[in-house]
Amino acid sequence: MDSNVKAWGSRALVVLTALATLPIASAHGGGHGPAYPQWLALVVLFVGVGMVAGSVLLGRTVWVHQRTVALWGVFVGLFVAAAGAVGLVQLSPVETLHASQAPLGREWYQPLTLAAGTIVAVGSLLVGRLKWPERPRYAGVGMLLGAWVAYPAVMDAFGARTHPLGYLLVFGAPLGVGYVLWRDARRPLSWVTSDRPARWFGIGSGILAGLFFAFSMGMLTFVPEHGIGVPDGAFVTTIPVANPLVYWTAVEFSFPSIPIAGVFSPGMLIQICMVAVLVGLNASVIAFQWQSSTKSGTREVTSGTAAVAAPNACCCCGPIISELAVVSVGPSAAAPLYWLFVDLASPVGALFFVFSIALLAGNLAWFGMQNE
Repeated sequence: MDSNVKAWGSRALVVLTALATLPIASAHGGGHGPAYPQWLALVVLFVGVGMVAGSVLLGRTVWVHQRTVALWGVFVGLFVAAAGAVGLVQLSPVETLHASQAPLGREWYQPLTLAAGTIVAVGSLLVGRLKWPERPRYAGVGMLLGAWVAYPAVMDAFGARTHPLGYLLVFGAPLGVGYVLWRDARRPLSWVTSDRPARWFGIGSGILAGLFFAFSMGMLTFVPEHGIGVPDGAFVTTIPVANPLVYWTAVEFSFPSIPIAGVFSPGMLIQICMVAVLVGLNASVIAFQWQSSTKSGTREVTSGTAAVAAPNACCCCGPIISELAVVSVGPSAAAPLYWLFVDLASPVGALFFVFSIALLAGNLAWFGMQNE
């Protein structure tokens, strides 16, 4: 059975390598269409999902006493699904979408962003104080995430892109989340990460999640961009970018011969690492529970696998849904949904990010409370 898993891993690697070398359309425009139809990546995505479902089924029936083998089958399926999801993003014909096709005029972004951030912050304060009065850190982190959403609208008149508060929010978010997990899930997570298969499954899943997040948000692309102001050939340079929240000095690079291009700032890396670490820890919990015979001392883990799987699925569903809409109904009809996730100024994009962080971190905190 190990040889079968290795064989599937080799096939998945071939698929990912093939997708990486496709001459596909740029997410920022360009004069060339994709050489392969977008549904091809969709097929790869569904094959990966099928492999995950098949491995889970085998783990519940044939491989009941060899669930580690089933676990690696799940990971290979996730690998193939991630390759398909990245291909789906990269093959998207987004050069046909224009700002005029956005679902709302940009004049609505500021009031909606302010309202959304205020609701998140005030709601977090009320729920945190009413339900967990003895754990004020929950309300604190919720208010911090609400401030992340509302910051561009609130600080617009005070130089939002250069104000120190923006940098404080970006650095404070992972510190606040980390503090909650340290206080409420430190011991149970130490049991999880001490299990070798669970630890490596979590590391692999976190890396896949981080890469998908980078591709879906345009930080990485297999299509080096060409156009006015973009050097020809390979280059590495530094540029200012206004994401997330404030201006950062970012490293931009392009290697057309590979091909790969991207842009990364310290703030972007913080976002990616937050998503990757939280998904990785949740995946480790899933793997730990999947091997149900694992115990720490005399205490057995009690939380359900479905509960930790849901936030991980939510974290990746938005960009994939927008791409599925492009495949299903065409770029023009799907433009409103696509712009909800693509436009960095959209309040929906910020909400999607903070709710993903809240769900992933909240699930880990709940796991810790259930297994104290």
